[in-house]
Amino acid sequence: MTGRGEAHLGRLLDGVLANLDLRTRFREHMAVMAWPQIAGRVVASHSEAEAVRDGVLIVATDTAVWAQELQMRQRELLELIAKQIGAGVIREIHFRSGRRRKGGTAPTARRPRPAEIKLGGRQQRQIAEAAAKIEDEALRERAARAFSALARMAEWRKQGGWRQCRRCGRWQRVGRHWCSTCSHSGGRRRKR
Repeated sequence: MTGRGEAHLGRLLDGVLANLDLRTRFREHMAVMAWPQIAGRVVASHSEAEAVRDGVLIVATDTAVWAQELQMRQRELLELIAKQIGAGVIREIHFRSGRRRKGGTAPTARRPRPAEIKLGGRQQRQIAEAAAKIEDEALRERAARAFSALARMAEWRKQGGWRQCRRCGRWQRVGRHWCSTCSHSGGRRRKR
C-alpha cells in the first residue's frame, strides 16, 4: 500500500490517538518527566513533579518556602513547560510543601530517562508479536516504536516508585492507599 492508502492510514491513526486522548496524556507525562530539565538543577533538587490532573501539574517541594518561591515563578515555569512540550498542555501548577519523598533524587545520581530503560527479552517478544499483526510496514514500525515507548514508560514508573490501580489502570505514586481517579482502595477498605 503506497501513496493515498498510507496517507489515509496515517490520518486514521492520528484520529484514533486524538479520540483516545493519548497525545495529550503523553505530553502531560512528558511534563512530569522533564521537570528536572525545565526547572533547573537547583529547583529540581528541592522539588519533584508528581502528576498531571486536568492540565494541572502537581509538584511536591521540600518546604513551604520552596513552594512559595515556585508559586511566585509559576508564569515563568509555565512558559518553559510550553517551550519544552507544547503550549496548552499544562495550564497551571500546584505546589505542595513538605510532601516530597525523603532523600529525593540527588542531582548527581540522575535517574535514567524512559528512553534509557532497557526492556527484557519477554517484553521485546510481546511487542514484536503485537506489531507483527499490522500489515502495513510503515505503520507496523511506528506501532512497534510506540509500544516500546509505552513499555519503557511503564518500567520507568515502576522503578521510580509508581504503581497501577487495579481497577482503572492509572499510574500513581506508591504510598497512597486509594486511587484518586476511581477512588478504588486497592483491596483495603477506607475508614469512614
